[in-house]
Amino acid sequence: MLYDSIPVVMYHHVSTVGSELNVHPQVFEEQLRALSVKGWKTLSGDEFLFFIEHRKERPKKCVLLTFDDGFADNYVYAYPLLKKFHMKAVLFAAVDFVEDRDIKRDSFVPLPHNDAWKLALTERRSEVMCTWKELREMDGSRVFDVQSHGMSHRTPEYMKRRKYEELKRDLSGGKSALEERLSKKIVHLAWPQGHYDGEGIEIAYEVGYKALYTTERGANTVDNLSMIKRLPVKGRNAKWLLGKLPIYSSVLLTRIYLALRTGR
Repeated sequence: MLYDSIPVVMYHHVSTVGSELNVHPQVFEEQLRALSVKGWKTLSGDEFLFFIEHRKERPKKCVLLTFDDGFADNYVYAYPLLKKFHMKAVLFAAVDFVEDRDIKRDSFVPLPHNDAWKLALTERRSEVMCTWKELREMDGSRVFDVQSHGMSHRTPEYMKRRKYEELKRDLSGGKSALEERLSKKIVHLAWPQGHYDGEGIEIAYEVGYKALYTTERGANTVDNLSMIKRLPVKGRNAKWLLGKLPIYSSVLLTRIYLALRTGR
């Protein structure tokens, strides 16, 4: 059946530098314009949960746009374009990289993904990562719904080494920091690098998350809120995106498409 799944799209960067995880602002604008023209409703995190749990009240064409990590180019390029088209998105921020700085972005220099992360791991991290002031502005505007990416971006390491107490501190700390700084309830978590396991899911629920996002492709219904699937954009154009959204809006079409894509 069509429209029994809500597609979730995954971005990292919107900027003018080329890399696999980057979408050029012009391409992003074309994507948003196409979504608007074709009648797709973009959702906040709360709306996503409501509509996935109340299917009869769901708009036929709805999509959740998500951004991982909290890079400053999301503020510089993506935020104004989302406002221009009256659209919404969720931004997953890793709080250890968010600083209390009042930075002017007039001379902002975008970097490729790996270079941005190298700088984020230094004392110059605010040059490439959003500040608390920027997160508050975007979240307060109701354009970006800021949610959790944990604290340190080291959760894959904690799970691989079975350091689950550290994992719990990381997930709980990211949630509580955002709740304190943004004065809102945080219930959405995107797993850093898409890595998770069964124990990690149990811990995430234990500390209060309700929706857990992976980097795997697939359909989304109320039955897989512990492993929400996402479609990576990776610089592809508006025509590609419009072609994929109807597929990922259907559990059956998604299953058939992924079987053909993977040969399974």
